[in-house]
Amino acid sequence: LLAGAAQMDEHALTAPLAQNLPVLHALTDIWNRNLLGHATHAVMTYDQRLALLPAYLQQLVMESLGKRVQLDGSPVASDTVPVWWGGAGTDVQHSFFQALHQGTSVIPADFIGCVRNDDPYVVNHQALMANLLAQTEALANGQGSDDPHRAYPGGRPSTLILLDALTPQALGALIAMYEHAVYVQSIIWNINAFDQFGVELGKQLASQLLPALQGEAHAITDPVTLELLGRLRPLP
Repeated sequence: LLAGAAQMDEHALTAPLAQNLPVLHALTDIWNRNLLGHATHAVMTYDQRLALLPAYLQQLVMESLGKRVQLDGSPVASDTVPVWWGGAGTDVQHSFFQALHQGTSVIPADFIGCVRNDDPYVVNHQALMANLLAQTEALANGQGSDDPHRAYPGGRPSTLILLDALTPQALGALIAMYEHAVYVQSIIWNINAFDQFGVELGKQLASQLLPALQGEAHAITDPVTLELLGRLRPLP
C-alpha cells in the first residue's frame, strides 16, 4: 500500500502537467465546479472490494476543500468543493442512476474498475465491466427517441479510472492520486486543505448539551434547542 502511494507521490512531483494524473483530475474537477457550475460529484466503484471507497473520498475531499475563506482570511473568489457521494456500481444503478442519465442536474462522475479480477467466474467480471462501460457510454453519448420519456440527453461528464488489478500497491496509488488532486485544487482556490474548523462548533455545542440532557444546569438560550431539550429529557 505504501509503495503504491510512494510511486504516485513521485509521479505527482515529477510528471509533466499534461500527463500528471492528480493535476488532470484536479483540473477536471475545477472545470466541472467553477466553469460548468456542477454542485455534486458522484463516485461509483465496479469492484465490491472498493464499496467503501466513495465514503472515504467523501471525507477526504469535503473535509479538505469545504472552505469559504482563503489563506489570508478573505472570502474565496469562487465556489469550492461540490458534494461528493456514491456507492458500489451495480448496487446503485437502480437507485440514483436514473437521475444521472435523465435528471435536470448534470452530475459529474468517477467510475472505478479493475481490468483483472480474482473472481474464478470470468463471465461475472465480464458482465461487471460491460455494465461499467455501458454507463460511461450512455452518459457521454445518450440516445435520442421520439418518446421524450425514453430520450437520453448525453453530454454528461464522467472520468473512468481502470486499475490493472486491485492489489495493495494499486490501491495505495489510487488513494494517493485523489489526495494529490485535493491538494492541487486547494492551491488553485488558495485555501488550506489541512484544517477542519468546520467540525469544531458542533462538538463544542454537544459538550454543552449533554449536561443539559442529563438535567444539569446549562447556559443554552436558543429557543428551538430549549424546546427540543424539553422533549428529549424524559427519555431513558
